[in-house]
Amino acid sequence: MIPRPYQRAAVAAARAKTAEHGNTLVALPVGAGKTAVAGFYINEEAAAQPDARFLVLQHTDELIEQNRTTIGRVAGLPASVVKAERDDWSGQIVFGSVQTLARANRRARMGQVSHLVIDECHRVAADSYQAIIAAARATNPGVKLLGLSATPERGDRRSLRKTFSNIAYHLPISALIAQGILVPPRTLTLDLGVADALDHLGTAGADFDMDAAAKVLNRAVLNEAVVEHWRDHAADRRTIVFCATVAHAEAVAAAFRDAGITAATVTGEMPGKERADLLARFDRGEVQVITNCMVLTEGFDSQPVGCIAILRPMLHRGTFIQAIGRGLRKVDPERFPGVIKTDCIVLDFAGAAQRHGSIEGDGTLPEEDEEEPGEPPYKICPSCDAEVPMGTVACPFCGHVWQRAFRDKTPLKRFQLTEIDLLDRSPFRWWDMHGDGQSMMASGFEAWAGVFFDGQHWHAVGKAKLGRLRHIDVGDRTQVLASADDFLRQAETSLAAGKSRLWLSHPATARQRELLARAGDSNPALDFGLSKYAANCRLNFLWNRAAITAAVLGERMGRAA
Repeated sequence: MIPRPYQRAAVAAARAKTAEHGNTLVALPVGAGKTAVAGFYINEEAAAQPDARFLVLQHTDELIEQNRTTIGRVAGLPASVVKAERDDWSGQIVFGSVQTLARANRRARMGQVSHLVIDECHRVAADSYQAIIAAARATNPGVKLLGLSATPERGDRRSLRKTFSNIAYHLPISALIAQGILVPPRTLTLDLGVADALDHLGTAGADFDMDAAAKVLNRAVLNEAVVEHWRDHAADRRTIVFCATVAHAEAVAAAFRDAGITAATVTGEMPGKERADLLARFDRGEVQVITNCMVLTEGFDSQPVGCIAILRPMLHRGTFIQAIGRGLRKVDPERFPGVIKTDCIVLDFAGAAQRHGSIEGDGTLPEEDEEEPGEPPYKICPSCDAEVPMGTVACPFCGHVWQRAFRDKTPLKRFQLTEIDLLDRSPFRWWDMHGDGQSMMASGFEAWAGVFFDGQHWHAVGKAKLGRLRHIDVGDRTQVLASADDFLRQAETSLAAGKSRLWLSHPATARQRELLARAGDSNPALDFGLSKYAANCRLNFLWNRAAITAAVLGERMGRAA
């Protein structure tokens, strides 16, 4: 597996900071592959220290299985699990449940660990995490701590400084959007006529007073207006609505149902099986709208979500980003045939975008040298002296906000440059088959991939050596190029990619020309400039042309039907 450039940079920065400070935090948004970053970090640390022993902490069984699968595949080290019904400390990597290890008797067999990796580390201020960290430090004062989070800013304002003194690497959502890894949000601020009342809400605990917010927002006439605005802007999209209270969420769902739209409410008290069944029905499209009261901000991802409706004020920027992040993942066309997703509409009825700034407005890439491995620039927070990356807007340790100077942005130019950047930085050579940019192929030793334009949308397809042809993505050109490139990164190694690029300087072999002629190529003998690499790409296309055509045109015909 080959890391993306920013993943390489994150690992390099994390290794440097844990060596210097003994601890660090990496902040990567949803969809960035932070679990893979943990795996690459563990792999490189184990290579440098063969007797290293790693404990990976996570707070749910789902995350244990997800992390074990991804990190295990990337790091390739023996692994084991410690949670309620299991107590296996034999692995070089141990995946541990926080709830289980918070109990002293379950930590008794932990022994010495050299590295502690903490997923969703914005939770680390809790006593359960602190007890585990203290136990690890008691047996090894030099244990290295790496924390990973999409939103390190804590809503309760409890400081993370007790555990982390710095942030090694931070990547904004806008960078992943610009690179085609996430779809962009399209934010619409809609006025329900209650902005003044929301502006004067008080706080309760670590957030706005949601009971007071519900009194302002939970009125039949406003709920009906929300449905009408939704019909105007997102009637064909699967939607998640964030509400102020459970009663508010249920009233909004009822307003959608009264308008003939399938809608349901998910709550924290809902039994697990019932909740899983509802979310599965939503995934299948049997339910179009789900309302909730901050249940679906973390750990929930449904690719077909094409609209996020914000119907509650949000005091903290991290909450706002988490909510929008539920709608930014791309769609796998094989799982969801006929679903095309090139953006996510954000309907903001409560002024959250105006308060925190639309992440769509920040759609610019970091400067080029920020994505390459090496020492990134840092600054010191004037309020708490934490060391954070230069581009940080809000300090996750104390909440200090840096004022940003206005910059003229040229998003179209930057998005165009991003695609060129992607092609230049890819470990694979993307070969333009006909010279018109409408169909491109790339090949490795273990897999090939291609991107093709059907007249409306771009499609990514690919095939591993021992696998079937896969329809990887459909959407905008940069989006599908990123997906196809990721498919090859999953299948190939850096060494194999480098070897395949060497074929660019070698002429096509006589055997390749013979195979091209058999496969129906017009006259490969006349193409004197044909390289060994281009011939390989062309052969993969010709051998799979029928399946590629079926995938691309089948998707389009499915949409038309």
